[in-house]
Amino acid sequence: MSELSLEKLPPEILLNIVKRLNLSDIGNLILTSKYIKAFIINESYLWKLISQDRLIISRNIPTLSWYHRCRISYNWCKGIFKSKVIIQHKINYMPWMQLLSPNILLVSFGSDLVCFLLEHSGFNRKLLWKLTVPTMERFDVRTNDISRFIVKDNMIVCGNRDGSCAMYEFHDIKIKPVLLNYIQNCHNFGLEEVTAVEKWKNCIVTASYISPDLHFWRMRNIGCSDTSPNENVIFKKLKIPECIGCRSLTTDSTETKMAVGLNGNIMPVFIDLNTGQYLIAPKSGTRTLNHVVRDIKWHNESGVVYVTHSGKLQYIDVRTGGLTYETRDPFDSSLYCLKSDGDKAVVTGSSEYSRCVLYDMRSTHHVQMYFTQKRSTPIYSLEFDAKKLIAAGDQRVAVINFNVNSSTTKAKNYSYIFQFVSSRR
Repeated sequence: MSELSLEKLPPEILLNIVKRLNLSDIGNLILTSKYIKAFIINESYLWKLISQDRLIISRNIPTLSWYHRCRISYNWCKGIFKSKVIIQHKINYMPWMQLLSPNILLVSFGSDLVCFLLEHSGFNRKLLWKLTVPTMERFDVRTNDISRFIVKDNMIVCGNRDGSCAMYEFHDIKIKPVLLNYIQNCHNFGLEEVTAVEKWKNCIVTASYISPDLHFWRMRNIGCSDTSPNENVIFKKLKIPECIGCRSLTTDSTETKMAVGLNGNIMPVFIDLNTGQYLIAPKSGTRTLNHVVRDIKWHNESGVVYVTHSGKLQYIDVRTGGLTYETRDPFDSSLYCLKSDGDKAVVTGSSEYSRCVLYDMRSTHHVQMYFTQKRSTPIYSLEFDAKKLIAAGDQRVAVINFNVNSSTTKAKNYSYIFQFVSSRR
């Protein structure tokens, strides 16, 4: 009588057996032999089935196999990670970051913009270049810090708290960019800080949190090195209704719509950039001092996600103008920033305890919380991809690496703690 063995079964029959097992049983089965392990790990159909009802971070990243997507996302959800502070200084800043690829990180500290090359885990970094943006002396309490910057179409646009805006051009981000243009006085003769910037076609859009006006700047000599402020022309102004000012800006992937997060209204504004008309605007009488949309991002082609000073994470469908998702921070803290993977995962940065929170857009309950640093600081900016989360506080930038062995790494699970805060709401 022949000996029965899983390894001797046809692949389709073995797959039919494995897909009926729960995840822990599959994990035990992987340990039985090299053949079984290789078969299970490389069977994408199996892991696609397993992932159907699970939160998969950056689901559409093609560079990771489905097995590794499921494994790393499991670590995200269970709080299984290793962390390290990669940047530290003694001065308090409100840094802004952008992760351009899995290994290129741009961070602003004061009036300096710094570019780092990260190794695969994110724990080690190499300085590629550092530049100091032009500044204006204003003789008031404002600093010369970069408030926010964006990287788009081989350009870096930096908005400054001194009321100016600098534009840089690059062909290889690993090489220090060249100053392309500089606008000295963006709003009210430079008396108002530039809080948000965006690039649209050949225009730069600037906004201030104490001005309801959006300024669209067209550079006559864009693409050259002329930095004369006289070459900059405001060709359009838009006055946003029912607000004190504009806090955050973002354009969609087609560059036909812009969403504006407001200071003084919890409802963002949506603008048709081709016509200059409002797609969605706040209703009359909704202006209030207590509401601020601190950060806003396009989640997909249909709508945006944004976070508020009052601790809310919300999603608005631009097709209907309706609020289709709303939840609150587990600690009821103010929220400073957010990042979306464009599918179901959103991570927010809170105002205390250096805490980031992961949400699944199919549920109003948070999936997991991450205390990224020992220092109790707001998270002013964050970035993430499938493998890591990067969070910037006032004095430190920390990296959390989820691409670790779950059997040898201690879990820091805060998925159910403090649930009573949300349940009272």
